[in-house]
Amino acid sequence: MRSKESAEVLVVYNPQAGSASSVQLRSLMGKHFPGRNVEFCESSETEDMSTRLKPWIDGGVQIVIAAGGDGTISDVATALVHTNIPLGILPLGTGNILARELKLPLDLDGAARLLAGDFSVRMLDVIRTDDRAYLLAVGVGMATIAMEEATPERKQKFGKWAYWLPYFKNFFSPPTRTYDVEVDGKAMQIPASELLAVNVGIISFRAIRWGPEVVPDDGIMNLCYLRARTGIDYLWLVINFVSGRYIRNRKINSIPAKTTIRILSPAGIGVQADGDWIGVTPIEVRLDQAALKVAVPLRK
Repeated sequence: MRSKESAEVLVVYNPQAGSASSVQLRSLMGKHFPGRNVEFCESSETEDMSTRLKPWIDGGVQIVIAAGGDGTISDVATALVHTNIPLGILPLGTGNILARELKLPLDLDGAARLLAGDFSVRMLDVIRTDDRAYLLAVGVGMATIAMEEATPERKQKFGKWAYWLPYFKNFFSPPTRTYDVEVDGKAMQIPASELLAVNVGIISFRAIRWGPEVVPDDGIMNLCYLRARTGIDYLWLVINFVSGRYIRNRKINSIPAKTTIRILSPAGIGVQADGDWIGVTPIEVRLDQAALKVAVPLRK
């Protein structure tokens, strides 16, 4: 067996994400990376991934591939920020939001073919809480409830629709709170059923996004919020977003932030980030500009 220090390609995989087993992943990599030293590392919920991946990063690995969902990707991204090592993505999750945002192949064969061939590198911003990096969003509201209730069993059975079940369950009375927040030091109060520090535009499906101004490489994050009294308001949101109208008013808006977003109160409200529950309010989210290299298709 070769040492970690000699690896050219490292695949970090989540054994609980998707339907591809480690055997299938090894076969896939053998097909697309013949003759190259590819090594594998299983992700861990109990061990710090930056520490876990350090021997490969220090050993000169050429690319680190995250095989899993958006949570696995953020784990790997935390280890790779401000390094010269690009992140590759094999989308194995339920939503695969980042892969959709970057227009990556969603089939494993196509994704592996991209990473084995010529690809461009896109410098992405990341958003941070404490020493963790995230790529999608950090926030509170119905999205957090959806993340908590989208159990592995539900995701296996319903796919991405598992995230929408809590919205249907709370159709007539989505929980709404008035949040005390700071955006780049400016204080404000926002009544909302969704309140998120957002780095990418896509909400779920590629056609449903917060707006064309929300992109992951513009040096800005956005405080996006929605105040919905019933599920009809959510339906209105979807229709307007799909049609590309992106109406802004006191009930729905997107506020740019260059440095920090703080959600201060109410205290003790559950917070989600990139599909995982990460703690409770108060919480500070910081923008880290152009911090991560990600492999994307060549520009035509």
